[in-house]
Order: sequence, then structure tokens, then C-alpha cells
Amino acid sequence: MRSTVGGLRLPSLAVADPIDSRSDLEFRLTVIKAGPWLGWVTLVAVSAGLVLGRATHLGLLLALLLVAAALNTAAMFVPWHDVLHALRGRLLLDLWSAALIGFVALLVATGGVNFSLLLFLTVPYIAVVQTGTRKALWLVVAGATCVLVAAVEGLPAGVTAMRSALVAAAVAVVLVLAGAIKREGVARRAALDRAELERTLAVEANHRIKNNLQAVADLLLLERPPGTEGQPFEDSVARIRSIATLHRLLAEQASSTVDAEALLASIARSAAAPIGIEAEPLTFDSTTAQKVGLVANELITNAIRHGAEPINVTLSGRAPIVLRVDDGGGRVPAQDGLGLTLVRRIAEQGLGGEFRLSSRSDGGTRAEVAFSLEPR
Repeated sequence: MRSTVGGLRLPSLAVADPIDSRSDLEFRLTVIKAGPWLGWVTLVAVSAGLVLGRATHLGLLLALLLVAAALNTAAMFVPWHDVLHALRGRLLLDLWSAALIGFVALLVATGGVNFSLLLFLTVPYIAVVQTGTRKALWLVVAGATCVLVAAVEGLPAGVTAMRSALVAAAVAVVLVLAGAIKREGVARRAALDRAELERTLAVEANHRIKNNLQAVADLLLLERPPGTEGQPFEDSVARIRSIATLHRLLAEQASSTVDAEALLASIARSAAAPIGIEAEPLTFDSTTAQKVGLVANELITNAIRHGAEPINVTLSGRAPIVLRVDDGGGRVPAQDGLGLTLVRRIAEQGLGGEFRLSSRSDGGTRAEVAFSLEPR
């Protein structure tokens, strides 16, 4: 079940099909897929035991191993992911459980009681891959088989009881461990679903904020008075659009961080003159990106208004990070203007850095802000 917000489909955390059902299925699939490999290890160990132990009925045991190897190979090619939830998958799993129990019983009957140690591997495996009433049924079948084989082999009742108790203890330990692993899987999946929901909501929020800011900018332009009196309106619109650019990038990247070069390039594209961008691979959190975007917008606007082309923006360094805007010449703007006052305030109070404005030796003007992302 999913809900929608603004046309986006959102994952629901309260659903009829609980997360633990999916985690249980995935856990069982993992164990089932590991089963054939465990079977090969067992077959190799049994073969080595036959060779080293000089067992009787060797021909019958080898035939049994060949049949087990063929069934084990077939189990590797069963598409368990597609059939496990269906009746045929459950029947195949029942057939596999019966084959495992029968294999160990025949080994014990023909090769000796030492092979009964395989019950410590077989019965816990069946207890993990089976569920519900089928698990109880196959555990009863396995227990009855143990007793029957012990009776056929003539083992003392005390030995049979001790081995049965040890097998039951092994099953209990495996089930406890499997339960803990499944609970961890449930918690991890729930955390992933919550994170997906939060990312989706953040994308939607940033998309709406961007649209609202664009609407505000358009309304300001509608109220712009003619002539030079409209310049403050245009400056305000440029600041609003720089913030809108940030939220557009956050929505497009579906992340809580923003690529610095993409941010600067987006701001430069809305400028009234061509702007060169050169930036090292840096990312900013949304708060820092908003401040850097406002500063870049103000410095680019001042470079266009008071300087000349070419205008280049560079972002470099790590500690400190330096945002630099160079223009090709012109008068140095008054540092007490609204734009540069805003830059200085953001640089010093918002970014914990400093703002510098100077003339270059080639006649151009350089404005730069140096700051660090380290905690202040």
C-alpha cells in the first residue's frame, strides 16, 4: 500500500504485508541457496570417511552418494526465489527435507552410527528453511527417524536419548540465532523504508519550495517600477532565484547535499553576462549551499555591474575553502553597499570566514570569501 503526495508515490510504513514477512522470506531464500553448497561439503566429508574408514556395503554407499549428488545438483537449479512462495515451491522443499532425512537414515543403516552426526547439520537446516506446521511436522519426522534408526542399530536407550537431546539443543540454538538475524533484517528494512520515505518527502518539499520561490520572484518582477528605481527589485529577484536554484538541485539530486560546481553553474547561467566556472569536487550541506549560493550571486552581480568581462568564478581548497570572483577591470564597488554588506555578513557570521575585496595587478577586481566547513 502506498500513498501519494504531490503526485509522488510514497512508501507506507504501516502496511498489511508486514516488513518481517519479506525479511523472513529473504532469510529463508539465503539459507536455501546456501544448502546445496553445504551439501557438497557434506558429500565430500562422507566420501572421505568411506575411504578412510573402510566401510562395509561400499558399493551401496557409493550409489547412495551418487544419487545424493544428483539431487543436490538439481536443487542448485531450482528458481527458489520464484517458486518458494507458491505451493510447488513448498512441495519441493518438503521433498528436499524428506531426501535429507532419508539420506542420513540410509547412511546410518548401511555405514554405521557414526554417520548419525550428520543429524546435527540436517535437522537444524530443516528447522530453518521450513515454517509453521510444516516445520513442526518435519521435526517430528526427523525425531521419529532418529529413534527408528537407533532401534534398528540396537543403540542403548541412554545413548539415543543423549543424542536426541543434543540434536534438539542444536535446533534450539539455530532457531534462536535465526530469529535474531531475522529481527535485525526487519529493523534494517524498516530503517531503509523510513529513509526512502524521508528522501521522497524531502524531494517533494524542495520541489514545492523551488516553485514557491519562483512564483515570489515573478510577482516581484510584476511590481517592478520602471527605470533605475526597479534595480532593488531585480537584486531581490536574483537572490530569491539563487535560493530556488539550491532547492531545484536538492530535488533533482534527491540528496541532502549539493554539488558545488552544479550550484555555481546554475547561478551563473542566470547572469546577464557569460561567466567562467572552475570548481574543485566539493559538496555542501543544504544550509552551507544556500549561503554559498547567495554569496556567489552577489559577487557575480557586482562583477557584472562594476567590472568588465571576462568574469571567472573559482572554488578551491579544503581548509579553508576559497570562493573567488575575478572580473576584467573597472572600478572597485563601494564595500558598504547592500550587496557586499550582505556578502560580508554571510561570510563572517554564516560561514565563519572572511571577505576580501581588492584590485589585481592587471587592473581587474578580485572578490573572495574564505571559510572552513570544520566546526567552529
